[in-house]
Amino acid sequence: MSGTRQHLAPKKSFGQHFLNDASVIQKILAAVPWDSAKKIVEVGPGRGALTIPMYAKLSKEGRASDVILVELDADLLPNLRERFPEAEIVHADAAQVDWAKITSEESWLLVSNLPYNAGTAIVNEAFWGTHPPVAAVVMLQKEVGERILAKPPDMSVLSVAMQLKTQAKRVCNVKPGAFIPPPKVDSIVLSLVAVSTYEKKQAEQMVALAKKGFAHARKQLRQTLAQGGEGEREEIGKVLAGAGLSPLARPEELSLAVWAALVKDKR
Repeated sequence: MSGTRQHLAPKKSFGQHFLNDASVIQKILAAVPWDSAKKIVEVGPGRGALTIPMYAKLSKEGRASDVILVELDADLLPNLRERFPEAEIVHADAAQVDWAKITSEESWLLVSNLPYNAGTAIVNEAFWGTHPPVAAVVMLQKEVGERILAKPPDMSVLSVAMQLKTQAKRVCNVKPGAFIPPPKVDSIVLSLVAVSTYEKKQAEQMVALAKKGFAHARKQLRQTLAQGGEGEREEIGKVLAGAGLSPLARPEELSLAVWAALVKDKR
């Protein structure tokens, strides 16, 4: 392998912070439910710090050809093709890809140190798309991960959207020194397992209603929804009271069950 390929500098425009901590890599790999899906997708493999042990493990199991590496930086592709010859290398923006096409509609897992500038979009599009992964183990900016994990009274639209589609748990927190170059913020590794507690149409209605509710997060929810044509103030207040909340509650106080009740009340 040429020295040029090995020492390609991280690019700020791609949000690149290359993971360089063996203990964190092991925690990520240990959290992956390897046998639960056919394809293993890594977004942003970069220099291959996570890819090398992952590929080695799957090669021993005769599954190297099940690895799909999605990389946007064209300068990194030659190195990836050389080091991981049996893997499928896809040059694409993972926030805009057709996952059904890339995975040949096979079941799949997402394992990735996601770029900070696109991490939220990638996991949201993956799980809300037409062919979501069975599970994901991903590195995100800690602030983003904490929003995904949040419970009332600290919910957000992202919390609602991701908790409708996944069971999320923290794998570990990661300090800036685990990366080259070190980012200015802490990171978090999350395990996201796909769930389908709510049917598709109801989940979509819940997110749409939450977006309206959080559009004016500092206002009382019943006022925001009523002004947005989503029901009468009194009826919205009754739903909130029935869930043990104040009629004056704000959107960040609502659990998924309360959003579901508000959607049901609209029907």
